Amino acid sequence: MHRMFRGAARLAAVAGLAVSGGALVAVPPAIAGIGFDTGLVCSGKSGTHDVALRIETTVPSAGAVGQPVQLGTIKIDVGLPPELVKEVSAASPAWASTPPATSASPSSTPSPALGGVAEIQVALHGPGGDRRAGWPAFALAATPSRGEGAVHLTGSGVAPPVVPEAPGELSWSAGAVDLSLVPGDAATGKEAPELALHCAAEKAPVLGSLRVRRANEPVIPGASSAAPRQPTAFPEGLCKLIPARGQDPRYAISDDPELAKIFESPTNPDGLNADTGDGLMYCVKATGFFNIKKVGNAAPVAFENNVRALTESYMGNIFFGPNWTDFRGYFINRTYPTPATMLGFGFMPTRAVAEAVQVGSPRGGGTGPITGNMRILQQLSTELDISGPTVDRQQLKASAYVRIKAGKAEVNGVPLDLGTKCMTSPTSLSATGFMGTLRTGTTQYESGQPLIAQNVTIPSFSGCGVTEDLSPILTASVSGAGNYANLESGLWCEVTTGNRCVDGAGAFPQTFTVAPGGVVTAVAKPFTLGYAGDNAEFRCESATMRLDLERGRWQSRFRLGKGDMSLHGCEVEASDGTVHPVRGEVTQDGSLWLNMTIDAATGRPAMRINGVVLDATVDVGGGGRCTLRISHNLGGIFLPGQREVPGLLEGSYDNGTFSMNSHTLKPSGKSTCEIPGFTDFLSVFNSYKGDFVFHPTQRITSP
Repeated sequence: MHRMFRGAARLAAVAGLAVSGGALVAVPPAIAGIGFDTGLVCSGKSGTHDVALRIETTVPSAGAVGQPVQLGTIKIDVGLPPELVKEVSAASPAWASTPPATSASPSSTPSPALGGVAEIQVALHGPGGDRRAGWPAFALAATPSRGEGAVHLTGSGVAPPVVPEAPGELSWSAGAVDLSLVPGDAATGKEAPELALHCAAEKAPVLGSLRVRRANEPVIPGASSAAPRQPTAFPEGLCKLIPARGQDPRYAISDDPELAKIFESPTNPDGLNADTGDGLMYCVKATGFFNIKKVGNAAPVAFENNVRALTESYMGNIFFGPNWTDFRGYFINRTYPTPATMLGFGFMPTRAVAEAVQVGSPRGGGTGPITGNMRILQQLSTELDISGPTVDRQQLKASAYVRIKAGKAEVNGVPLDLGTKCMTSPTSLSATGFMGTLRTGTTQYESGQPLIAQNVTIPSFSGCGVTEDLSPILTASVSGAGNYANLESGLWCEVTTGNRCVDGAGAFPQTFTVAPGGVVTAVAKPFTLGYAGDNAEFRCESATMRLDLERGRWQSRFRLGKGDMSLHGCEVEASDGTVHPVRGEVTQDGSLWLNMTIDAATGRPAMRINGVVLDATVDVGGGGRCTLRISHNLGGIFLPGQREVPGLLEGSYDNGTFSMNSHTLKPSGKSTCEIPGFTDFLSVFNSYKGDFVFHPTQRITSP
């Protein structure tokens, strides 16, 4: 059992600051109080003792599937009999005169010189079975005597949120308790022997319970509302207009060498038409997690980005190429300074606030732009075969300078004053957003994208503390290289027109939860592609996709899974009625990628399988064979579609079944077959069937 000393407590607090950019959950407005008393039978080297335990917290009155449920602050009171207190003091008589240290209010009766740690085994019971609730260890401090003979130690902490995966009742029950008691104040930094006790509860009753409803079930009037669908709640007012190009020198593309690196690679090809303008004004929300290497922890973060995009544009020609666009602009990144709770040094509850404050280039001397640089690279068209160089990998790049500012902090409920000027020196922050390839599926920048910032350096802190300088402790705790951020942005709100906006601001990112995940198969029986009224049909007894899905929450909707596909028992019927058998299995050429979104009309999950290229060997009679390839084809404005590119399947996903309702598949220009009905490389198959049943069934929901 570890004990927390005063210096370590400060270290835990400041470590918590740098990993606390946003709150993971919000407490619903309707809550019920829990007050539970039980007796414990505790045994150790000192013998057996009767100990009293009281637990107080609050629990929401209701919850919803897929949405976090958060208990309120947990307060515990451990009542020790006088003989047990004597045993602890006898372990080190020198400690008997140690002045008490407690956060309790002043009293004429001093607090006993006693402290410790309590660990309570709490079980979580739900429709999916029982598991440990993961309650923290509680640092205990003695309270002033209540005149009843017993000595009371109190502590508080915050439990991690619970995300129900099925409707029903959710409840908590307390079991065994481990106590570690020390004479004096464990926060003074002096070493003292501890007395360890293992305690069994007289009973293990339910501490509290709530009803979990389905995600789409209406909320009963008066019941609690659902918790937010994103890791962090967004206050209002951070979506703001920033000056257009040329209106204010503080708002412009920066020529700082570090920030300008995003324009160096890839190099733009010749033949692009350059243009400048005011730029389009966007507000973009982004949420995710920032990972601190030294602490070995990740904290939720949230941003509102005010973006002036397309102040500079470099575009190819749709007739003559290249298939290239390079949009440039600038932005201001505003961080939501929301508190978060973590456990410092394994068990000390630490609640802190931090934010990233965007600043101008340190080389600018205070006169250069305060904005960051942005570059958007995407194809001029993903549906036309345009000559010349092309953007193979669509992406967004952004770079800026920020300072990390530390704010309010509490250690086990005790405030730690860092002052108002606790922050780092400027550091550069560069992020890349992947917007897809023709294989994985592409998206345009306004649709949002995942963002990755790698190898972020946290500089040294300064100005931390009021009565003493805490900057060196903070620097030693979290400063250094090797940190990274993983974010997801929502639809880009075009402020001046209101397009894609929600209440005048950017929309929350669409993220998904996958369970149970792992390697899955999705089988359609049968699978057919054909032309209605023409008799031409490619049909198989079955089509099997094998996909690797990662279990987890808050996952990006792009590239949610990867896999391959094979088709069995296939044949090709020509438009003249001739049936040609397919030799062996039909194979998939290259990887498949699974992407998700929410259908705007129905509000239900929609699935897209990108990267489809099927290869079949067909017997055409007389010992002859040919290759039938099925994919998507691109053509120029004046030329028919001959260039093979991967196709896609899309449709609804409900109750473990992907039902195909659209696709882009055609006979490929690379086919060697001349089977009637399969030589038209321009027309998509207009008759199709494919309902893929997932095994094991996957729950794919948003969030």
